[in-house]
Amino acid sequence: MQTVGLIHTLEQCLNRMQTVGLIHTLEQCLNRMQTVGLIHTLEQCLNRMQTVGLIHTLEQCLNRMQTVGLIHTLEQCLNRMQTVGLIHTLEQCLNRMQTVGLIHTLEQCLNRMQTVGLIHTLEQCLNRMQTVGLIHTLEQCLNRMKTVGLIHTLEQCLNRMQTVGLIHTLEQCLNRMQTVGLIHTLEQCLNRISHPAAHIILDFL
Repeated sequence: MQTVGLIHTLEQCLNRMQTVGLIHTLEQCLNRMQTVGLIHTLEQCLNRMQTVGLIHTLEQCLNRMQTVGLIHTLEQCLNRMQTVGLIHTLEQCLNRMQTVGLIHTLEQCLNRMQTVGLIHTLEQCLNRMQTVGLIHTLEQCLNRMKTVGLIHTLEQCLNRMQTVGLIHTLEQCLNRMQTVGLIHTLEQCLNRISHPAAHIILDFL
């Protein structure tokens, strides 16, 4: 079609196909392209769309997919990408999003996920990350957060967790840390955090 001068972009192709009643969503468009041997993954779809000038970031891709009725949440986006062989973990998702200019920190990732209805607390975030193979302990969570610029100390971690509704007391903090394999005693907990009350309690003990 591009050769004979009819259409020149996938955008025009999609619009044309919608007009003549062939397909009506990017989902159908993707399925059709897979059928005729054009592309086979959302990765190729994204690359193709970038080539012909349709979209240039995963952000735009997500917005477009929401518009034409393909997916509506980053959760669905992640599931779809896993299906067609694009990405398989939230780790890869984060790396990909950084590459295409969507988000750059886990903080932004968390905020975005809250916006599109994926997760709402760091608790859910941790559970999800464990599911998709990103991290498995709060220790790893803390290390990862330090890497991407979210938090830098367990003190900040505790404050953040209180904010998003994960834990609210040092007691809960201790219980949670024991569960995920970070620390096992209040002694270790107090040594780990930099809090004025820590030394007072240690002296008392």
